[in-house]
Formats: sequence, structure tokens, C-alpha cells
Amino acid sequence: MKQLVILFGCLGFSLSALADEITKITGFAPTYVGQQIDIYQVVDYLSMKQERIASTTVQEDSTFTCSFYLNETRKLVLSSNNNSGFIYAQPGGSYDLYMPDRNPYDPYRPLGNKIEMTLYGLDSTDINYKILTFNRWTDEVLATYYTKNNAESSYFCQRIDKFKTDVEAYYKADTTDLFFRTHIKFTMGRIDNMTFLGNRNKYEKYDFYLRTTPVYYQNDTYMEYVKLYYEKLLTSIDPAINNKFYLSLLKSSPSLIMQSLAAEYTLKNNIRLRELVMIKTLSEAFYEKDFPQTNILTVLDSVSNHGLFKENRVIAANIIMRLMELTPGSKAPDFTVTGSGNVYDLKKYSGKHLYVFFVSPTNVECQKQMELLVPIYQRYQKEVQFLMVIKEDGRTDPQTMDAFRKGLPWESVIVAPENSILKTYQVINIPHYVVIDPIGYVVAAPALGPTPNGQYETIDKLFFYIKKAIDEGTGDGR
Repeated sequence: MKQLVILFGCLGFSLSALADEITKITGFAPTYVGQQIDIYQVVDYLSMKQERIASTTVQEDSTFTCSFYLNETRKLVLSSNNNSGFIYAQPGGSYDLYMPDRNPYDPYRPLGNKIEMTLYGLDSTDINYKILTFNRWTDEVLATYYTKNNAESSYFCQRIDKFKTDVEAYYKADTTDLFFRTHIKFTMGRIDNMTFLGNRNKYEKYDFYLRTTPVYYQNDTYMEYVKLYYEKLLTSIDPAINNKFYLSLLKSSPSLIMQSLAAEYTLKNNIRLRELVMIKTLSEAFYEKDFPQTNILTVLDSVSNHGLFKENRVIAANIIMRLMELTPGSKAPDFTVTGSGNVYDLKKYSGKHLYVFFVSPTNVECQKQMELLVPIYQRYQKEVQFLMVIKEDGRTDPQTMDAFRKGLPWESVIVAPENSILKTYQVINIPHYVVIDPIGYVVAAPALGPTPNGQYETIDKLFFYIKKAIDEGTGDGR
């Protein structure tokens, strides 16, 4: 297959000297009037940790505006009312968009509903315009030529070679937009990952796509390619390297692990990439029964403090956070919140299961789900304790908040947006549910709510089994 030297050649670049510039987003969001819209950036694409960089409120005329600093082109996530969509943004850019509600024909997803933003008035030099145009061209080529018969002959390979040549010629003059050129290169890499006669083998892909390309942490297409390329690395490398990796892990030594991985051809030359892949591999091994979790956490902690590269140190710290976050079987974080003269903490609910859920009184989905939750509470209130945590939004008057609380039969408390319980229990989308067992261990996080998931299950199923175990005298339902 052809080598696209001009466009896909060595992407040698440095991001260290980029300066912050003010970026502006204005929008129209008629179904979010009065709601807060949060703008997040992805801190890293291994842990997928996001951090909020701006917030704004949709005005009565359905418009919103916000400005913030960016120092490099990156993907941004706009989120409100448990719906989120993304755009790409450049430092100093200005974006006008329409933010729709979720598709009413799609099932509600407690972990977040995906929506598609519509961008207006894009200049042909804008990163969104270029990516959308190129992606549409790519989709058309694949839809036209990637058929079963073509994939099993040399025809598809020939068409892809021509497509790459056409892309090289079309974007030949675009030599300064590193984000876009990287997007093109690794979109082609994804095509090479498809099954067809004449595609590159593993080592050819490494030589062409990864060997000379600097690690581009904030390019989502590059990072997705790297994650897929090195997925479950320990199952594909030489057994001798695997064994050396394991023995080095038993010694909790990042340097020895790095030395073991250096024997792998695809990790020999790029030390930054090797350290990144080591972090990824350790995070995957964490859930494998043959690998000691304590050693993995020790190594990741060492990398987070003494890693060779700043970006990798941040990623290691974020991976530790992900591995230690609320998971079934982990100890539930303690909490203490106060309201109406009462104190609510985890100790107060020991001895029975606790169903703690986080809501907003102005959120339509929360209102609907609380109505559905009432009969479930009535069925299981003897076996399961309920605690509703109401997040203040700064706009709802106290009378409305109080009326919302008093209209529901379980205990509730109102907390400020900066209250630590929201961070401790990793509340990003609302409503958010967690089930804790009688001795303070997490049963489900996030747990199901009263509305069916993709398997038509609700929290009623878990509560049924808890009640059954207690009624039959087989335990406390744990």
C-alpha cells in the first residue's frame, strides 16, 4: 500500500509552547431554558477523566454564551440535564451551535444520553468543518467499496490506495493543522484495521503509523488507535516478555517493567509511548485474577509521582482514581451531610441496605423517576433504606425545594453543588443511584433506577432478591 509521505509522514511537533487563547461558544437550546450547561475537556483518553472548564445558564430566550481559555485544539463535551454532545474547538475559535434534547424514541440512559450538536456558519478552515467533511468522504468510500466480495479480493485494497492518494493531493496545502493531519492519518489507520485482502500486518502498521509519530495526548483519533493497537498486550506479546513483565510487577518496579517491555519491537524506540502503554497494560491487568492488585497500584503510584513524562504522570494518577472508584465489592466512602437539623452519615444506615440517590427537583427525568420509585419504596422499605440527596441548582426557590422533598415518603437532604458527597460518589449525571450493603460495601454504582434499562430491568429486581434472602433467613441480602 502507498506511503503518503507528504501528509502522513513524520508528524514532528511540540505542544509545549502553545499559549492560552479565549474561545467562545454561543448556542440555542430551547429545551434547556433555565438549565445549566457545563463544558468539559477530556483530561486524558485512557482514564477518560473529564474536567469542567466553563458553565453557563440557558436564558429565557433559549440562548446561552460562555467563554474560556484553550491552549490547543481538543474535543469538548457540552452537558446538561443528563444529555451530552461534543464539538472540536480551537484556541481563539468562536462557535455557534444548536443543542437538541435527546431523541424521545431512544431509551433513557442513566449514565448519559448522547446528542448531536449542530454547528452554524463554520469557516472552511475550522477544525469541525474539516473533520466532518473528511469523515463524510471516508464514509462514502467505505459504503461504496467495502463489500464482502471486494474485501476478499485486491479490488478494495486498490480503491483504498487511490483514496489515500486523493486525500494526500486534496489536503496537500494544509500543512499547519497538526490536529487535523493526525486525524486523517489515524482514520486511515482505522481503515487498515479492517479485514481485507492486502491490509498491513501488525508490524507494518506500527512502522507506518506509530514508530515516528510523537504521542498526541489530546487527539482523540490518535489515542483511540493506540488503545486499540495495544489492547490486551500481554496476551499477544512473546511469552518470555510476558513472564519478565510479571516478575517485574511482583517486585513493584516500574523501571524493571519498562525494561521488560523494551524487548517488544513495537515499544522499543519510543520511551514515552512505552510508559503510556505500561500504564494502560497495568490498568487492564488490575482485573485479572493472576495479577496482584496491590503491586499494580504501587507501580501506578510510583509512575504518578516519578514517571518520565508529565502527561503520563497525570494519566497514572487518573487511572488509580478509576481503579479505586466506586465498584461492586469496594468499601463505600463515608459521608456526612446535614439538613433541617438532622445529620445523615453512612453509619446511620448500617445494618440494612441503603439506596442513596441524587436528584434535582427541576429535572423532568428526576420528577418522573421519583413518581415511579414511590411504589418500589412501599414494597421494600422494611428491607432497604432510602436517602434522597437533592442537589441545589442556585435557581430553584426554597419553597419549591421543600415541596419536592415533602411530597416523597423517604428521607431526604439538600446539599450545595460543592458538597463533597457529590464528588465522593462521583455524581456527574442526575439522577444517579448507588446501593450499599448493610456493612458499608458497594453493591452497585451506578445502580439501576425505577425505569427499565436495555434488558428491561429496574432496581426492583435487586430489591426483590434482597427481600427474598432476608425472608428465607439466608442472610441480610448481601
